Amino acid sequence: MRPRGKRFDGSDSLFTTQQDLVKRAGHAIWLTEFSPARLDHLDFVNRLLHTCCELNICCALGNTYPACIAGALSVCSTGRDTISLLYIARADSPILDNIYNKLPSFQIGPFTFARTASGQYANYCDYSTFAITQGDVTVEFLLGVVDVTATCGSNSNINLLEFLWDNTAFFAFQMYWIVCVPLASPNFLYLRHHGALSCDWTQNSLCRTCFRN
Repeated sequence: MRPRGKRFDGSDSLFTTQQDLVKRAGHAIWLTEFSPARLDHLDFVNRLLHTCCELNICCALGNTYPACIAGALSVCSTGRDTISLLYIARADSPILDNIYNKLPSFQIGPFTFARTASGQYANYCDYSTFAITQGDVTVEFLLGVVDVTATCGSNSNINLLEFLWDNTAFFAFQMYWIVCVPLASPNFLYLRHHGALSCDWTQNSLCRTCFRN
């Protein structure tokens, strides 16, 4: 998929900037984090993102689940009522080819991905619905594979998130996401993005003439 016709450039500039700050200052607080509520399958989601990070897969998780653990939604369901979007940046990898080619089932580390034939999300033509299982826990996700201009890995996770904020999320004043940052001990960042109030109902790229206050 190419949101708004664009491909992700695969950069890791935000990660590199943070690493440089750590070298100079010894520590750096550089992104807003919120403390996630303890909900069902939080550990499952963290393990999934951690596994992708270990395999150098660039990805970001958005939509309902991060919003629920942020307290923005009062009810969270991992069934067919609500679903989370897992975006993965496409690179030359047999693992990602399995997702891109929508194979019926495959394995990523300890997780089994099984494609479902759910008609509820038929409008999401650029995505595939997968039930992801580890042990006795199964959670359903919509997976979107984003085209990239160059090879990227888990260092690019936050830049991918910036790309998605700019190109895929519409009509949302606050957006909640989870990414994994591959430091010495990988950190999970629960991020909240605030848009301008006027962005709620406009898509500037579709305007012939834009007026900004």
